[in-house]
Amino acid sequence: ITWGASSPWIKGSYYRLYYQINVANAFLRETTEDKLNSRGASETLKDSIKIYRAEARLLRAMTYEYALDLYRNVPFVTEDSPIGNVLPQQIMAKDLFNFIEQELLECETDLPDPVVGYSQNYGHASKSAAWAILSRLYLNAEEYINQPKYTECITYCKKIIDAGYQLEPVYADM
Repeated sequence: ITWGASSPWIKGSYYRLYYQINVANAFLRETTEDKLNSRGASETLKDSIKIYRAEARLLRAMTYEYALDLYRNVPFVTEDSPIGNVLPQQIMAKDLFNFIEQELLECETDLPDPVVGYSQNYGHASKSAAWAILSRLYLNAEEYINQPKYTECITYCKKIIDAGYQLEPVYADM
């Protein structure tokens, strides 16, 4: 099997990753404190948007983690990047790893606590989503940045387990 840049799977996954990153960036760009104030957003709405911004950052970090895993050194854009016909700078794997880690650690505080099972927050990310992404990032750190981070991986896996999550006991039900 050979994969090349013309492969529909490679092109499709790459374009989808950057589409998701750009959607998150657009949301973050349009929901700054200044923009919300200029639009007369209520404090209740601002509180909700604070959580949505954390979710957007988490989703962007998760998408960059996929890009790191699949493509390593990739173009890097955030909500602060220029818009238009400007080529983004490439980010090296170690810097991208650090960005992903920082994003997840920072947005964790604004995410809701884990709720095991279905709840009114179904479909929204909680702290446990950030922990899961961090555990995967740390599990693969030796491959990504040539530095083992297995202790950190265990720490975040333990947080997920301690929150009450467990594996489906009936394999056929997965």
